[in-house]
Amino acid sequence: MMATATNLATTLTATEQAWQTSFPNLLNLPHIEKTFWRGMTVYSLEEMASHVYVVLKGRVKILRTSPDGQQKILSIRYRGELFGELALAGGAVETRRSDEAVALDTTRVAMIRVSDFWNAARRDPALMQNAMQYVAKQLAEAHRQIESLVFENNHRRLACALVDLANEATSAGEASVRLTHEEVAELIGSTREVVTGMMIEFRQHGLIEYKRGDIRPNLARLMRFLEEDQIIGRQMMKV
Repeated sequence: MMATATNLATTLTATEQAWQTSFPNLLNLPHIEKTFWRGMTVYSLEEMASHVYVVLKGRVKILRTSPDGQQKILSIRYRGELFGELALAGGAVETRRSDEAVALDTTRVAMIRVSDFWNAARRDPALMQNAMQYVAKQLAEAHRQIESLVFENNHRRLACALVDLANEATSAGEASVRLTHEEVAELIGSTREVVTGMMIEFRQHGLIEYKRGDIRPNLARLMRFLEEDQIIGRQMMKV
């Protein structure tokens, strides 16, 4: 379905304006809306990078797969968030997709052509600035993930991920973190078996509550755990 600013307002009313975006002018551009069921691919590896996307409903995981089939979730995008943004860098960086986007729920997205985006950005400096800030933010997050994988142990990576996921879910209006142990493992660069063991430990210590696919982090206790872990690490370095 091709949508413009006029029928976008109708769509927002129908969803009670439940989502917001960092690019309010982006959805004034012509765009196509599509619905994907859980597990369906929004875009795949090596696909032409001709569009950027906005989540209208649901969640999307961005992931990469190694040659031997191991998957790493790079990020999870909630309603109102942009994804596929590397396409904005053009052919010098991403002519074809270097990652994949997969629906985590029944998800509706808006697809905007990159050419339409840049035509609008030339007339709207604010849109250009927002795009640069967003890409810079995602780059900073990628660097943070690399540091975490190199310098932090599994327990600390899991705790940090749960804090981030809880904050993201709350911002999106969700009451819990809805991920399987396998998905959490793919997010922190571990295995499902290791994550399951750590989740049991975390629950026993009151850091989280969970049932299958539904995690409720205790942010205060997780933050205390991270602070204490950091202090212990500093003390060990002095020995």
